[in-house]
Amino acid sequence: RRVALEHQKKAAAAEGVSPAVMKKTAVNDQTVIIGWLSVIDPWGHQVSKIRSAITGAGWLALPARACIGGKKWLFSADSGGQYIVKYGLWKAVNNVGLWHIDLKDSSSGPALRAWDDSLPVDWFRLTGTGVRRDIKLSPGKSAGNFVVCSFINKRRPEAGIFVQNGSVVGWSFGPWLNNAYMWAGGPGESLSNNSTVEDFYNQTFAGGREEQFSKALALNADSGNSGLTQLAALAAAWQAEPKLSLGNTPDYLRPAEITKLMRRLSRRAIRAGHGAEVVRILNADTLRRAADINLLMDIVPAVTTVSGFEAATSLIEHTGRDIVQAGGHNVPALNAMHAGLYREWLQSLVTVRAVKEGMTIWRKASDFYPKDPSLHLLGVELLLAAGNWQAADTLLYNREYPAALQDKVDLLGRRISDMKGEAGKIVIHFQPGSSTIPVTALLNAGMNQKFMVDTGASMVTIPSDTADALGLKIISDYHGSSQDVATAGGMVSAIRVMIDTLEINGWVEHDIPALVLDIPGQPGMGLLGLNYLKRFKMNLNNGQGSLLLTPR
Repeated sequence: RRVALEHQKKAAAAEGVSPAVMKKTAVNDQTVIIGWLSVIDPWGHQVSKIRSAITGAGWLALPARACIGGKKWLFSADSGGQYIVKYGLWKAVNNVGLWHIDLKDSSSGPALRAWDDSLPVDWFRLTGTGVRRDIKLSPGKSAGNFVVCSFINKRRPEAGIFVQNGSVVGWSFGPWLNNAYMWAGGPGESLSNNSTVEDFYNQTFAGGREEQFSKALALNADSGNSGLTQLAALAAAWQAEPKLSLGNTPDYLRPAEITKLMRRLSRRAIRAGHGAEVVRILNADTLRRAADINLLMDIVPAVTTVSGFEAATSLIEHTGRDIVQAGGHNVPALNAMHAGLYREWLQSLVTVRAVKEGMTIWRKASDFYPKDPSLHLLGVELLLAAGNWQAADTLLYNREYPAALQDKVDLLGRRISDMKGEAGKIVIHFQPGSSTIPVTALLNAGMNQKFMVDTGASMVTIPSDTADALGLKIISDYHGSSQDVATAGGMVSAIRVMIDTLEINGWVEHDIPALVLDIPGQPGMGLLGLNYLKRFKMNLNNGQGSLLLTPR
């Protein structure tokens, strides 16, 4: 044993390793160099780290999944030495490859030999110390140069090596692989390399979506633009096709982890005021490929702000639907967001009395959510805004409502009752408390004219441009065809004309005498005077901002 240790110390010195810090596992007076293999990507980040050991002739077995994504494999011995792995024995169908390190004294350490399933085999732990004697393995299946066996006691050991008659004959890989991989190839000293680390990288990783993710992860998310550069790189990576199965994809490159990061980046950018950029980056195609409904829901408010309600609801109805269908289960939170957008949209249309557009949107929303009571009431409000109290009355009372909406139901009911009382009347609405009452009338069924209700004016007046456009008939009597009118600028002479029809809110009055008068300081404005107003009973409610004209 002393001779073997002295031999290893000399080998270590030749490799530049201090004998004082060497740490090795003894196997029948032979020693195995133990250490950590670091797998480093092209951008200098360590993507995995696995416990391993170098046998005689410089061989170490590595699970392929642990090495994916790395272009540089660096073995750091517990003794302090470092070795670059460049070559090995591996094919794309193999879960485990046998890789080679150039040792200056390749004869040191236990030899690599084929496993003999008829002889006892021991297992040596690579973390800490410990050995299990006479390990029982089930009959295995051939996999290239290995026989894959399961453990009869069902217990998966940590990373370790199997030793038989002083030679290494197999490996266990702890969390990376469940089974034992027993060597079935030739002796270590007779083996030749058939692959390189570069080959491994190109075959398993290069050009795939996972490589693009890895490249994006190497960017600095805090580079001053709230992570937009990294978010854009991650979004672009989704355009590439995956090269790995989900089971072989490193955890940090799995879609769920990538979209989790994208959510953090997008939320940060939106908070920093970059909502428009986030919406541009996370377009419908990217969201569909990422297939994360939470990512889509995160950006819906930004889409609403940047592009409006129509774009936001469309995103949910098309891209969101595709993601939900691919996931195979309903997402109540998405439905709640969708319905909420329609409610906000409709309320904004009710506020500006955009009845035609509102009814179109309301019918669409009702197709999606026929049982939503708030949407139902918004339909009632739109009908009232259109003046159709009969349809509003029918719609309001054709269902029951939760207690939380009862006050609104009662309010709408009162509005319907008020409109019933206004049937057959002209209702002119104006700003409550205002001293002026504007109204627009249709003259001679062909031209709209703005008027101001004026109980101090004896006659209706219209501006000269309107009279000329309509070609109105001049009225003459024994006083002539004009009369003097007092204005703010003094007395003026105004021609009398006849308006055949004057229509306000659907109510038509015929044969309305009027004066042609351009009011100083109010171009284009007419006055709705007493010769029109006296055809009605007037009920003015200045506090509510309404003038009710009931025909006499």
